[in-house]
Amino acid sequence: MADSGELRRLVAYNQWADERILTALDGVPAEELSRPREAYFGTIEANVRHTLVAQRNWLARWRGEAAPGQTIAEPWREAYAATHRALRGYVAGLSDADAGGMLRYTDLRGNARQVVLAHSIVHVVNHGTAHRAETGLLLERLGRSPGDLDYIYYCFEHP
Repeated sequence: MADSGELRRLVAYNQWADERILTALDGVPAEELSRPREAYFGTIEANVRHTLVAQRNWLARWRGEAAPGQTIAEPWREAYAATHRALRGYVAGLSDADAGGMLRYTDLRGNARQVVLAHSIVHVVNHGTAHRAETGLLLERLGRSPGDLDYIYYCFEHP
């Protein structure tokens, strides 16, 4: 059975790590964020947008809603804050039984999918970790390291 308490902790960690990236982004000129780099999505800005959009898309799936799209209208901090509130709100109400249930959805390519809900929540956190690592490396090259983003450091700060 899924552990809904641990899922809440992972979602809190996800927010903590995202906020460290956002803090490292503060003050970086827009032209640096949009400058082409050797990165999966080609720029720091695109990496940060992808991470946010992916979180919003998964949240929509969990809620049984349509994907919200790729547009981010508000500033990064506000967009991430709203998304984090929604993610934490969603997992706050999950029981272990809910988390162990099946999520059925259609992916962005139109394929019908099903997965244990808890596995998809862990995926969102893990997916964010992968993109934050790359974004953190790119920021470090600009002298703007977000610091250690490992889950264990979150645990040290939030026993």
